[in-house]
Amino acid sequence: MQAATAISQRDSRRQELTFSFGPFKLIPGRQLLLLDGRPVKLGGRAFELLQLLVQRRGELVSKKELMAAAWPGTFLHDSNLKVNMWSLRRSLGDTQIEPVYIATVPRRGYKFIANVQTSIGEVENDLAEPVPVSRPPSLRGIVGREAEIADISEVLTNTRHVTLAGPGGVGKTTVALAAARVFAPRCRDGMCFVDLATISDPMLFGAALVTALGIRGNPDNSLAAVLDYLRPRQMLLVLDNCEHVLPAATIFAGKLMADTSPSRLLATSREPLGTVAEHVVRLGSLPSPRPGLALTLDQALGFPAVQLFVRRASEWSDYQFVDGDCEAVASICHSLDGLPLAIELAAAQIGTFSPRQLVALLDQKLGFRAPGTEGASPRHETLMAAIDWSFKLLPHKEATLFSLLSVFSDAFEAEDAAFVAEASGLSPVDVAAGLGSLVTKSLLGAQAKGPSLRYRMLDSTRRYAAERRQADPACGQALRRHAQRVLALFEQSEDEWNWREPADWTQRYLGRIADLRAALSWAFGEEGDPVLGIRLNVAGITLWSETSILSEAQARWGSALALAKSIACDDLLRAKLACALGWSLFYARKLPNEAEVVWLDAILFARRATNIEYQQRALVGFAFYLLQIGHVPRAITYLEEATGLGDRDRDLTATSGADRALAWARAFAGELSKSRPALDRLAATHSLAEGRSRKDANEVYRFITVRFNLPFVAWMQGQADHAAKLARAAVDAADRSGQWVSQSNALGLAALPVSLETGNLAALESYAERLRRNLERERISRWVPVERYFSACLRDLRGDRRAVEDIKAAIDELIECRFVMRIGSYLAVLARALLRQGRIEEAREAMARAIDHQERQGERWCRSELQRVDASILLHEGEPLRAEKRLQQALVEARAIGAKTFELRIATDLAAHWIATGRSSKAIRLLAPIYQEFTEGFATQDLVAASRLLQPLRASG
Repeated sequence: MQAATAISQRDSRRQELTFSFGPFKLIPGRQLLLLDGRPVKLGGRAFELLQLLVQRRGELVSKKELMAAAWPGTFLHDSNLKVNMWSLRRSLGDTQIEPVYIATVPRRGYKFIANVQTSIGEVENDLAEPVPVSRPPSLRGIVGREAEIADISEVLTNTRHVTLAGPGGVGKTTVALAAARVFAPRCRDGMCFVDLATISDPMLFGAALVTALGIRGNPDNSLAAVLDYLRPRQMLLVLDNCEHVLPAATIFAGKLMADTSPSRLLATSREPLGTVAEHVVRLGSLPSPRPGLALTLDQALGFPAVQLFVRRASEWSDYQFVDGDCEAVASICHSLDGLPLAIELAAAQIGTFSPRQLVALLDQKLGFRAPGTEGASPRHETLMAAIDWSFKLLPHKEATLFSLLSVFSDAFEAEDAAFVAEASGLSPVDVAAGLGSLVTKSLLGAQAKGPSLRYRMLDSTRRYAAERRQADPACGQALRRHAQRVLALFEQSEDEWNWREPADWTQRYLGRIADLRAALSWAFGEEGDPVLGIRLNVAGITLWSETSILSEAQARWGSALALAKSIACDDLLRAKLACALGWSLFYARKLPNEAEVVWLDAILFARRATNIEYQQRALVGFAFYLLQIGHVPRAITYLEEATGLGDRDRDLTATSGADRALAWARAFAGELSKSRPALDRLAATHSLAEGRSRKDANEVYRFITVRFNLPFVAWMQGQADHAAKLARAAVDAADRSGQWVSQSNALGLAALPVSLETGNLAALESYAERLRRNLERERISRWVPVERYFSACLRDLRGDRRAVEDIKAAIDELIECRFVMRIGSYLAVLARALLRQGRIEEAREAMARAIDHQERQGERWCRSELQRVDASILLHEGEPLRAEKRLQQALVEARAIGAKTFELRIATDLAAHWIATGRSSKAIRLLAPIYQEFTEGFATQDLVAASRLLQPLRASG
């Protein structure tokens, strides 16, 4: 055992060449940079640049050498080198005026100046970066905001709602994020950043919060779901750019402050939200020198506005601040009202103009104030004028590209920009060079994302660029091209879903959800393309389903399906929409009547499309719906058709789902002899994969889903220990893979029922707690009353007489929601609980309802058990003859379907009755042979009860 452990440990490590500097370790063989042992996100080209600089530490590395290392065999503008060097420096935290790691040698290249230690040692193979709930933008070097950051983080200590208010371009996001990072360690559950600039419709405010927080399931009310999620948590929620969704943000903030949650809210907005509990911090401009002051270089750098200008100019243009520039730089900062974004835009022009030339240009542009928007602040006018000035300095192709990029709601990649720009006559080389240049001019941000850079516009800049785009005929196809690009991305996501690692897939495509929403809004707008919108909806199905953002998805699929039925549209697209909508309705609190229409539509469209896979999916989906609402025979009819289709193509994934569903339905119908072999075969087919690919995740899913159904069948057939083991395996497999919906299914359909029926109260308590935790992670409405039911059953069995009312309430809620599968057995449990309290009349009423449901629903599997409980009530009512006859009927029924556990229960009750009436020998002849057929489960309540009854009979015999 020790040897195996040692081998395992050796396998998890390997010898690697490592360069260490400061708190960083660079491991070239792993393409890995570590900061205090944790991976740092670096773009592939930034890594190549860092590797070359570190290997030649202390030497000047020319721009040409760096370009050749990062872009071998490719000619690009050197602005791309500047962008990637800036990204690298930011990743190293090396953005101060005096660098620590990478020094710029003006007009020549760069030099790595830190001490580096080289070693060869063991490095863990399994280094992984935890995925946060949401990813805030990276911060550049912050200048002159130390006091505000400290004040805000301190105010958050005693105030639950702080709003950072100020004009656009003043740096609210930067300051808020910096303060949040200072304060977040005091929050047990960390920080969540929500960028509201990525949504244009206030109706999507709740969806944006749900997405950022990672709330899964199908909340009927997004804001209520967010409040439920935050209530037990201590989290800092950062709402950025609230101004354009101010009413929604205000309503939410008011509700959060009125709630009992210990979580805190930090908002940024151009104006306060206006709640009673709000503490407003007004963020002003950076202090800058007054005109006419004769300043030395050191005195000028004492002003944060000047510091910012000098830092940004040196980053992009190798600028060296000298005494002779003090007056001009001070004048620039003052004329721009100390607005950080405006100062950065001006600093970005230093490579083209000297500080004195910039003063003259700004005097021409800002020497007068053009009439602005009514009510706009002078600072807002200054910012817009600065952006307009920067725009007008752009070459024609860059100006067009800048305007086109406003179509992206969130971060995008170079390939996305090239696709959109193609229709405006820009080549990929134009786009690549233009992106780099726009970043160096502070009109665009860039951030490392895997092997590439992702670009993003600030909200103020995007709004200006959108106005330019709308006025430019050359950009007339931009929104269509954007929608087409989003469609291509999400159609690609469907293919990648089959092989890409699940967390990587989700992170990659969830980051594009803002652009999916924007493309859908355009497609279904007045100048849009409804067919393209339908295709976008279909392409997004995998993302909506995988991330379980179903409340939003349902509305989109419903509208798209209604439109698809009214216009010329491909039947397969209609079938896919109908299937997606149908499955999503399972997550609703109450199964709506429209679900049947949706599934019948899905079947019709799939048949017309002659697509076997979607015919199977639609048939299976409709059958599951029928099982949920208690129409077992009808479900079997549709499932037999689905499995018949599978005979034509056994390789279809949907075929195994149809086989499993049919076996499950047959179990409900009491056809255990047909159900069990099919479930055993499927259980043997699907094993637990140990990899992290999508294929492995799908195999784990199938491993779990077979074990939704098999444990209960195995328990009925007298294999209680095997049933418990199967259920536990499904729950644990879902736990390891993070498949919380599947785990809830395994808990509700297998682990909890088996634990209750076998009398394992410790397992019942543990599984009920697991289901409660799952409902916090992913609220699936149908499992809420199920959890309440089993938790109440546990309390009842532990002697809480009030629990019976909660059992009844949970059952009533399930019936109201139309989730009546197994409801007859639930009512039988209620009747037994009532009977233990001597409430015979209520128990009789519960049993009448149970038998009615069982007969109407065709759930023959529990008929013998209901007959047994009915007999118990008859005994309590003083009708022993009728009770005995009922038990004999139940015994015949249990034997007819092969339900050994029910047969034992009935025989035990009948034997106890015969013993009480002087027929002990007859009792032992009945019970002993049945008991002896069992080979496991001797600790269960049923076998313990039978054994206790038999022991005195055998001793006396």
